[in-house]
Amino acid sequence: MSKLFRTKKALTLAQLVRAWSSELAERGEDAKQCEQDLIHILQEDILNSRLDNSGPLRNGRRLGLRCIGPDNRSHLVEGAQLLEYFESGPWVLDHVIAAKEAVLDFAQRHQLPSPSWWVDSTETSAELPNDAKPNTVKIKVATAISRSLGKQPRITEYLRERFAGGVPGAGSYPRHILKADLLKWDPSLKPLDDATLKKGIDSYNASLSRPKIDPK
Repeated sequence: MSKLFRTKKALTLAQLVRAWSSELAERGEDAKQCEQDLIHILQEDILNSRLDNSGPLRNGRRLGLRCIGPDNRSHLVEGAQLLEYFESGPWVLDHVIAAKEAVLDFAQRHQLPSPSWWVDSTETSAELPNDAKPNTVKIKVATAISRSLGKQPRITEYLRERFAGGVPGAGSYPRHILKADLLKWDPSLKPLDDATLKKGIDSYNASLSRPKIDPK
């Protein structure tokens, strides 16, 4: 079915999710769950206006979303305006349209392989490292959805990547610098207060000092 979309410049969320989730689901993974996860992440990004500036240029703006109105015509719309619309039910997926540019930007932001029908040699070289090909990327949807579970898991992910031996004290690594680095790594953590950051640091450092249980 995805081959039919090659010339499309935009798809409804229902079309996109149905075709793309089948490509993202890895062997042994529940395809239906993958589809639900993809819907969840898309809606979260839409409502947080992350697709608003990634569509084709129209009248000086790059809105990446359209919505089919009561007149059966599609109209440009900002993601935040769709909150009550999404709460209406799953039928909404057939009435919200995402531009190709917005979808490719979404895929890159979440480190997901782009929909195969929209990938050509030019897009591949721009979105993936030279030694990576779309069919060899092994990023799971679960990796992207982990960013929607709250701030603590993301803070822990960052600390684990950069401080394998534990986060140094505030005297060695001032917390305002650490906070700035964290927000640069993931701007969606804003606002990040000192108490939340401290909780994440203390929890991560404590996890490193816990004795491991001998399975024997």
